[in-house]
Amino acid sequence: MEVVPGFEERLFCLEKRGNMRKMKNMLILAVMIFSLWITTGLSLSAEETKPTSGNPDNRLEEILQRGKLIVATSPDFAPQEFIDDSKKGQAQYVGSDIMMAQYIADQLGVELEIQAMDFAMVLSSVDLGESDMAISGFGWKEDREISFELSDGFNKTGEAACQGLLIRRADAEQFPTLESFDGKLIAAQAGSLQENYVQTQLPQATLETITSMDIGILSLTTNKVDALASDCDVAKGYASKDGSLMLADARFDTSKEDQHDGNVLAVKKGEKELIAAINEIIEKINEEGLYEQWKTEAKVQAKKLGIEFDGSDDVIVETKAPGIFDVFVENYDIFLNGLLETLKLAAITVFFGTIFGALIAIIKLSKNPLLRFLTAVYVEVLRGTPILVQLYIFRFFLPMAFPWLNLSKYACVVIALVFNSSAYVAEIIRSGIQAVDKGQSEAAKSLGMSNRHMMMKIILPQAVKNILPALGNEFVTMIKETSLASTFYIGELMYTRTLLMSTKFYAWQPLIIIAAIYFVVTFVLSKGVQYMEKRLSVSD
Repeated sequence: MEVVPGFEERLFCLEKRGNMRKMKNMLILAVMIFSLWITTGLSLSAEETKPTSGNPDNRLEEILQRGKLIVATSPDFAPQEFIDDSKKGQAQYVGSDIMMAQYIADQLGVELEIQAMDFAMVLSSVDLGESDMAISGFGWKEDREISFELSDGFNKTGEAACQGLLIRRADAEQFPTLESFDGKLIAAQAGSLQENYVQTQLPQATLETITSMDIGILSLTTNKVDALASDCDVAKGYASKDGSLMLADARFDTSKEDQHDGNVLAVKKGEKELIAAINEIIEKINEEGLYEQWKTEAKVQAKKLGIEFDGSDDVIVETKAPGIFDVFVENYDIFLNGLLETLKLAAITVFFGTIFGALIAIIKLSKNPLLRFLTAVYVEVLRGTPILVQLYIFRFFLPMAFPWLNLSKYACVVIALVFNSSAYVAEIIRSGIQAVDKGQSEAAKSLGMSNRHMMMKIILPQAVKNILPALGNEFVTMIKETSLASTFYIGELMYTRTLLMSTKFYAWQPLIIIAAIYFVVTFVLSKGVQYMEKRLSVSD
């Protein structure tokens, strides 16, 4: 049979083009899937934003045109704001502050949307324009008023406004009055109303700022602090779970100031029209005693969920803190759901991170100096900055930069994790490619192979064998990194800690359980990676 001259060369070119076309189509398909995923919000909770007409002159007009009041809160402070885990979506956020936010929305004639996040980010959300209003147990502070428009006070009369100090029951006789706390170490949540009371009414005490109540409870039970400033209901809730704690007889004076007494709301600085409208509504709330009614209703609702506020300050409670095993058995479904969400989040991150990381690695090895420079900057920036900072940036600035995408918080978190993972994967793949002996490429070139064909047929198959164990380790690492996503309440494993702390007053038990679950999962996966390494080394 006679071979047509040049047939083999043409066949080689066709084969090369076919392989490149397949690779290109696969990458395009992956990018399309990822783009479709993020534009749909990656979550059923993505909300449609109503279009506005005209250009509003201020935030109040924007809210009225939008038909929605967006409120930021940290729902970990029952009975003011907490989560009903029997409900989904917006209905899961309950409490007296949520009732108040709903009342304000009703008075404005708009819908209410709650954005749940870590307490430290609530005010930032308002400052960045992501939310219209912040409500999360804030107290008035001079420096806070410089940065935000603060409302008139509410929750400042009656039993609902009680503010006190949680102490160890064994120390009860040491603290009969507020003055007896002079020289003692008092913990209070940063930016809270209780922090303000400690600073103004206990000037001789030393303030220990904490980021969350569970840290305060741990500090108190391990003798790191002498007392924890707290809302009386919250203090009684923790005392009901641990009989070694009690609410001290001493109370803060909640009526020393007039306008700034009690809790306050916050809106962005300069939004005078919005804060004026809110103050009119708060005046009506205070006159009619509505907040006390809402707090009573919230406590009743909380008790139906098993949240107790019966840790009395004058009756000795013979309860012991429940054990780790008891907490796990009681709430295993919550931990299981959190674990599944964590694994899903890690899988999505590593899958798309690997695709984008491969593209970045190949570009970084190209001969184009501009492309190499851009990919080097991309990798160094993402590897050289904390992932938590990246999560904040993507969560708040990405929706501002691309409002037409209508990204949910879940989508923003996933994109941040994918970008971070892709930078590390790019370096893994690049090092894997460069680890292939140069003689392989030289032999391929001597046979007349092009650079692309050599990469697809010779280099990458060998590189994949080198990098698979490292990619497995990246998956293990990403499982642990997803714990930082709990800052935005997206339902992964670390989020269960906040849920159980706010709804059942378990301070330290969830942390131990979550740590054990992370260890078991990462240990199993690590052993799987080691097994894979051994299997791959057999053919060496």
